[in-house]
Amino acid sequence: MQINESHDLLTRAQHSMWKGHHYHGSYPFHTAEWLVIEGPLDRELFQKAVYLTLKEAKSLHWRALVQGEHVYRVDDVTIRKPSFVDLSQLDEEEILAWAEKEVEPAFNLESGHLYDYVFAHLGEQKYGLFFKAHHVALDGYAYGLMISRFIDYYQSLKNGTELKIKGFDHYEKFIAEEQRYLHSEKAEKDLDFWKANFSYEKAPKKRLKRKLKEPFSQGPRYEEVIDWPTQLQLNALATELKLPSALIVMAVMMSYLIKQSKDPQQCFGVPFMSRLGTSSMRIPCLVMNILPLRLGITGQENLKEIILLLTKRFAEIRPHQQSYFEQMRFVLEDFDPYENILFGPIVNWIPYPLPEHFEGCKLTKTTISAGPIEDFDTAITNKFVDGIERLYLAVDGHKELYDVPSLKAYWYDFMEMMKTWLAQPELVFEQLQIHKPLPE
Repeated sequence: MQINESHDLLTRAQHSMWKGHHYHGSYPFHTAEWLVIEGPLDRELFQKAVYLTLKEAKSLHWRALVQGEHVYRVDDVTIRKPSFVDLSQLDEEEILAWAEKEVEPAFNLESGHLYDYVFAHLGEQKYGLFFKAHHVALDGYAYGLMISRFIDYYQSLKNGTELKIKGFDHYEKFIAEEQRYLHSEKAEKDLDFWKANFSYEKAPKKRLKRKLKEPFSQGPRYEEVIDWPTQLQLNALATELKLPSALIVMAVMMSYLIKQSKDPQQCFGVPFMSRLGTSSMRIPCLVMNILPLRLGITGQENLKEIILLLTKRFAEIRPHQQSYFEQMRFVLEDFDPYENILFGPIVNWIPYPLPEHFEGCKLTKTTISAGPIEDFDTAITNKFVDGIERLYLAVDGHKELYDVPSLKAYWYDFMEMMKTWLAQPELVFEQLQIHKPLPE
């Protein structure tokens, strides 16, 4: 069979996810968000807004076509139809259990089944949208693009006004940008940097000593807003250091996980935005890039020194952030890419808060599934609460090692350490204590 010249090869990120899908199965790569809208929502208009967003999001409507050693993206998939469900008789816990069950059904990359969505009646003034996608199609940043566009279309339809946000792009700009990079001298130099700094004795090591039945799978999550007094302390220190308060939480979380592993050379997976370069900013697709970062502490650093050390590490790796972790895993020396899917615990920050209110309605977003987990991951998210931007901290754990109550206990163990350090910033790392060891 001849391939139409208009068909593009999968991007590097898509091809890696395609390989992972066929190696590990569909389920580890499922992502899902649950939106609850309270207020006088015009449901038919909102459904139309979602449809128009999907119609615009061409990047969600393709199928994988295999020919020989190559996998192509064929853009001939139609918009999927929604499902409708009445959940008004369920309480909040039962609704979340329903959503977790909805995450499970498999996707089919060859047929172009990349997402599903369900509109849910929750009450007279309460409506839900469950949106699930394969990670090959969407990540956390891309979900934000989609949800913002739902709202933009809804406001435009309701008020008869122009759309406020720039429309979505497709892959044309990115494909050209990626190809230029792949064939550049910079791409080679970037890989040389990662090989020099994360190979042999510097290669990322697994924290877990045990073998898991399913080493790459979904898992439970515990998420809660950081309390207001602690948020104020974070904000004050952030203002003093001229840094985002989320960066302080990241630095303390890395310190906490170093204490857990007892390895000062512990590596972390840290998301960056330059997977696709600037052309990705308006493409709802797989945008984020996970890169290894090693804090490399001595144990004698106080709180400010740990935070500034993290900013230094970011500055060291940022010039090389266009290298893809999917490719990098296979070029690092003394690093088994199949035994080590990523580079250690992921410490994520999602700094793009969605609006809390629109057109007289209140919007609440809950992440049901963020994709595959190897052990213990964390995510910091900026969200509006009563008009004030707050930090939420989520901890995710592998299902064979953790449940929601145990993750809650780790959440509070971390918070105790962070509060101690904020109250006594002169304490050095070695003086801090943790009380609940992670499973080994």
